[in-house]
Amino acid sequence: MPSRHFSKPSELSAIPVVAVIAILAACGSGSQDAPPITDFDADLKRRITVSGVSAGGFMAVQSHIALADRIGGAGVVAGGPYHCAQGDVQVALSECMTGEGLDIGPLVGFTNEASAAGDIAPVTELDSARVWIFHSPADSVVAPAAGSALRDFYRAFVAADQVALVDDVETAHGWPTLDAGADCLQWGGDYINDCDFDTAGAILRHLYGELHARAPQAKPENLLEVDLSAYFGSGSHVAESGYVYVPDSCKENAAHCGLHIAFHGCVQGAEFIDDRFVTQSGFNQWAESNDLVIAYPQIEKSLFNPKGCWDWWGYTGADYDQRSGKQIAGVAALIAAWSEQALSDRK
Repeated sequence: MPSRHFSKPSELSAIPVVAVIAILAACGSGSQDAPPITDFDADLKRRITVSGVSAGGFMAVQSHIALADRIGGAGVVAGGPYHCAQGDVQVALSECMTGEGLDIGPLVGFTNEASAAGDIAPVTELDSARVWIFHSPADSVVAPAAGSALRDFYRAFVAADQVALVDDVETAHGWPTLDAGADCLQWGGDYINDCDFDTAGAILRHLYGELHARAPQAKPENLLEVDLSAYFGSGSHVAESGYVYVPDSCKENAAHCGLHIAFHGCVQGAEFIDDRFVTQSGFNQWAESNDLVIAYPQIEKSLFNPKGCWDWWGYTGADYDQRSGKQIAGVAALIAAWSEQALSDRK
C-alpha cells in the first residue's frame, strides 16, 4: 500500500504516514451534506464516536444527533441537550447553563422536525447509540440539571440502558482525569482536574464495550500535529493546526481501527493551553492499546468567540447544529475521509 505524506503547518517538517490515516491528507473541505460513503455499514458506524467537555460537550451532542447515521455514540462532560440554546446566546447563558426553566419537550420536538426535514440524520439511527454523560454535582458553571436534561433528552430516542449518567463524583467544572491536572475541586486554569477518575476510559468502555487495559504511557511520536481545517472550510473558525493520535497498530491498516473525535472546551484549545488537553485527557493511552485513532480539532478565538468555544449557540450561522452547519459539515467530511480509508483497507 503506498504511503502518504502530510506536511505539518509552517515550521514543522513533513511526517510520512501510511495510507491508513486518510484524515491526515488534508484534502477536501466541509460540505452541506455528509459525503456519500460506499458500503458504509453498522460495524463502521459503531467504531466512530465523539466526546467533549462543556462547549465541546454540546458540540459532541450536536455532531452525534446531526450525524447519527455516521456516529455510533457520544461521551459528554458538563454539557446539555441538543439545540438547547436555540440559536440564542442569551438562552445558552441562562437556561442551558443554569438549568432554570430548561424544558426538553420543545427540544425533542425540534429534533423530530429537523429529522423529518432531512436537516439532521433520521432519529431512528439513534436506536443503537450508546451515550455516556458525566456531570458533577459541584459544577458551578453548567448546572447539574443540564446533565439530567441531556439524559432525559437522549432517552426520548435511545433505550435507557444504553444511556449512562454519572452524577455523583464531585469535581470542579472541567475534565476529570486519573492523574493529571490541577486539584480536583480547583476551578479554572486548564479545566483539567486530577480526580482519580478516568473519564476517557469510562467513555471509551461504555461506547466500545470491553477494552484492553490502558497503556502505561502514550507514545510521543504517535501524536501528530496536522491541518484538519481543510475539512471544515472557511467560516468554521477551526484552527489550521490540530492533532491526531495514531497508535502503532493503526499505522499500516485502518480496517480494524476506530475513530474517536474529542472536542475541547472553551479556553482549552491550543491557543490557550498548548497541547495539554490533547496530552492529559487520557485518551491517547487508551488509544495505544485499543486500536483507536483520536482526532483533536481545535477552535480559534475570534472577536465573536474570544474564548475559543465550539459553536453551540450560532456564531457560525443559524444552521450551526444541523448537517449544513459549518462545523458539523466539517466533522462529516472528516468522518467520510476516515471511513473511505477504513473501507479501502478491508479489501
